Amino acid sequence: MGRALCLEHSNPAVNYFLDHYTLESVVRAMDTLGMIEDLNILDLARAAFHRAFPGRQPGEPGPGSVHAAMDLLRAVGAATPKGIPRHKLATGEGWLISPREITAALDAYQQADPEQREAIGARIDDWAPWIDFLHVAGDHHGLRSN
Repeated sequence: MGRALCLEHSNPAVNYFLDHYTLESVVRAMDTLGMIEDLNILDLARAAFHRAFPGRQPGEPGPGSVHAAMDLLRAVGAATPKGIPRHKLATGEGWLISPREITAALDAYQQADPEQREAIGARIDDWAPWIDFLHVAGDHHGLRSN
């Protein structure tokens, strides 16, 4: 099983599919190049809840509370991203990978050692198209991981 990534707010839908093995290779390569950021998902969940329901405690019922909290959680990330959060690529839960996260990842890519970038590109067939897709997504509204 792989991962489908879709440009956010794209009509018609523009998808990019990475099979399981290629996805693992791409995430590992992105991590090596400093394009991945590890975030504490529980802290993100708390922040998403407090944005959705200011002044309420977790567990308080309310109209649309579960859906609103999930939508915010899928979009929440670091205030100043250093890359794409690992969990947004590792799982297909409808995460929104924002243009700011994509831009941070592409900045890290550009700053990485050129020989290392070239070696990764030679080893992973989908690498160049993946980087191109990230450029498109970064200039768009981001992408969703499904």
